[in-house]
Amino acid sequence: MVTRADVARLAGVSTGTVSHVLTGARSIRPETRRKVLDAMEQLGYTPNAMASALAGGRSRIIAIVFPSQPRTIVGSDLEYVLAAADAARKRGFHVVLWTSGPDDMDELRQLVRAGLVQGFLLMQVTLSDERVEFLQAAGIPVGLIGRTRTPGHVPYADGDFDQIARLVVDHLAGLGHRTIGLLNAPYERGTHGIGAAVRLADAVQRTCAELSLGCAVVASEHTVRAGRAALRQLLDTAPATTAVISYNWEATLGAMHEARALGRPIPERLSLVLCSNGEPESTDPELTTATPPATEIATAAVEALIDHLATPDARPAQRLVPSVLVERHSTASAYRS
Repeated sequence: MVTRADVARLAGVSTGTVSHVLTGARSIRPETRRKVLDAMEQLGYTPNAMASALAGGRSRIIAIVFPSQPRTIVGSDLEYVLAAADAARKRGFHVVLWTSGPDDMDELRQLVRAGLVQGFLLMQVTLSDERVEFLQAAGIPVGLIGRTRTPGHVPYADGDFDQIARLVVDHLAGLGHRTIGLLNAPYERGTHGIGAAVRLADAVQRTCAELSLGCAVVASEHTVRAGRAALRQLLDTAPATTAVISYNWEATLGAMHEARALGRPIPERLSLVLCSNGEPESTDPELTTATPPATEIATAAVEALIDHLATPDARPAQRLVPSVLVERHSTASAYRS
């Protein structure tokens, strides 16, 4: 591997001069700068831009990596991104948002090779996330909004989905609901499923079983149309359903439209609780919620990653953030025909 020392020898300058050319920390004579740049080109030397920035004391960068396939980033995701950027700024870091496409790992490798990033913060974390494994193998600090099945020595912050499930199911059971549906985000049951969606589905089913309640789970894509179809599928699968928990904001809007079309108005004949970030006060009726607190989770994840950058040998911060149930107008006593 070509080093700065190699460049310095070929250019006939000190390694400090090479560093100054890269960082711009000091004024360098044009002819000296040209010698250094020519030597870099001749040797095929690619500078680590982040190391240069740190050496010049000019910038520190964290990349937030969001896999934009099979869907694009939406408003509920932006709550996490904006909160993370604000938390990083308060700690003296800059944030770039990297929305990766279908060739997810290839793009991540390119970003690592560019050397522009000091640490990575991953969103949409799966239970067995190859991005985490790759970055750890490359020696690149990584933090998570979410968590893998076994996070190990990786800093993260995540919603407490066992607590959310208990909170919501207890609320609905207290209203007399005996069959509860879950309108989930798209997820796989295996290790590649999005951790949040898998954990919530497991927790809701487990809590319903403990309380001897019926439970049906339907996953939906993040669109209004898909939400309408998902509610029909849910009611076909479990016709006795009188309450729905939704972990899919866009699909929730479709489900509300479909409930009216099916003669199951909310909350008179169908209660609905939103457990994903969205705009619950913009709907009619306003939605009862128990959403993971996006700002708190994102802030905790960024701070955990930055602390890990400063003291990589210390035990990383790993935090589950509880939610609060906010009752509005979309839940009521169970309908009895």
